[in-house]
Amino acid sequence: MFTSTSETCTLRFNITAVRGEPFYLKYCSLAPEPKNETAAVRWYKSSGSHGRIELNSSSFPRISLYDHVLEFWPVELEDSGSYFFHMGNNTREWKLNVIGKSKHRCFAEKLLFSKPVEVQKSLRVKCINTHYEKLANRTSLYKNCQEIENNKNAVLLKKAEFEDQGYYTCVYFIPHNGKLFHVTKTYNITVVGDRSKITPVLLGPKLNYVKVELGKDVKLNCSALANEKDAFYWNVWEENGKEPNVHEENITRIRTPDGKLYASRILRIENINEKNLNFSYNCSVASEGGTDIISFVLLKKEGMVDIP
Repeated sequence: MFTSTSETCTLRFNITAVRGEPFYLKYCSLAPEPKNETAAVRWYKSSGSHGRIELNSSSFPRISLYDHVLEFWPVELEDSGSYFFHMGNNTREWKLNVIGKSKHRCFAEKLLFSKPVEVQKSLRVKCINTHYEKLANRTSLYKNCQEIENNKNAVLLKKAEFEDQGYYTCVYFIPHNGKLFHVTKTYNITVVGDRSKITPVLLGPKLNYVKVELGKDVKLNCSALANEKDAFYWNVWEENGKEPNVHEENITRIRTPDGKLYASRILRIENINEKNLNFSYNCSVASEGGTDIISFVLLKKEGMVDIP
């Protein structure tokens, strides 16, 4: 979406809307084009095997058409599909997916705008909708579906605390043809701890012996307390290169409510053979603040009695 002459134009091909709320599509040309007073604006919806159906307000009472705008009052699940704007030589297509709100919630969990904020830094939520705010007779801000009291102009501005975390929903109350409609936009606010760099550290013993059976598979899990951009990897190369049955999986990251970042990375060894035994598989995490290493050694089960 982008703003042009105080209106919001719909540029994305795939669009998601919430069932039961007003919704619109607007065509804007990105390049200057000559005026054509005689060119008619037409809107169509694809009806599958039956081709395109031209849209008009008389046949579709929930639809309003004016200028380059197609409005739904409101949009419903059966409105999902492909829509086409046509004027002279100009055409544009959108694919609309209409979803329902989550059960027992005032918003759709599949349509959230994520916004992480660092604790004690500025938390700002401002309700802006250039298309609907001029039609709304009231705008309110809700947290976890409860209206925020003493909130003026639907704006929240404060220093972030951990308890501020939650779902913030802007609700526009819009009268239309004798009915009151609601347009919503929900932010998922997460409050994280101080993101100042820490010295990364791997979790667990520095040396780990793992009992295995030949021909079986094993997964070695390496976990670390680290920074977002720290290097985190397995050193699996021997003198003759890497064994073909050794595979390093992707990094998994989890941030706790107090802002700490934990990362884990699994090394998967399939169909264990003699070459995999008695070799030190090292896991490392490194940053400007330092490096930490832990090692895993595979031993046959019957060989464990020889460990001092």
